[in-house]
Amino acid sequence: MAPAVLSSAVPFRRILAHFPQELSLAFAYGSGVFQQAGASSLEKGNNMLDFVFAVDDSVTWHMMNLSKNRKHYSFLKYFGPKPISNIQNYGAGIYYNTLVPCNGRVIKYGVISTDTLIEDLLHWKTLYVAGRLQKPVKILTQNENVKLQFALASNLKSAITAAFLMLPESFSEEDLYMQIAGLSYSG
Repeated sequence: MAPAVLSSAVPFRRILAHFPQELSLAFAYGSGVFQQAGASSLEKGNNMLDFVFAVDDSVTWHMMNLSKNRKHYSFLKYFGPKPISNIQNYGAGIYYNTLVPCNGRVIKYGVISTDTLIEDLLHWKTLYVAGRLQKPVKILTQNENVKLQFALASNLKSAITAAFLMLPESFSEEDLYMQIAGLSYSG
């Protein structure tokens, strides 16, 4: 990673330090991470920070996170880590804790199993997290999982291929980026 990327990730890594470190992938995204066109840097600083954490063992990760960050969870904390993890079996396979105060900011974070993430990246089952990873994100940590690395690369190649197939014969670079960004919305 380039030094500029690492230094710009320091505030996000400080937030990441509040969570169990058994992560196969962690990334930040959205308007709290990337300044939107026409928005001031003050607005960016007030926007919620959005994170996704991919974990190999959701039950164990939620158990550790409940010990560290019990207040992050809704009433589901009273049922324990297994029922929370079971919620990840529905929809896009991700469980979110929202409106969490952390290091003077408000954050939300989603937890998805590594296997569910790989499935979505390779087969676009829901295109929820795979689509998010086709847009700008700030990767904060990634382990050496070769299947995950392959799936991340495959997702991007598939997005470019799909965008090319959907575009007219002549198009601009901006058209290409807009088509890629729109895949998850139209998918």
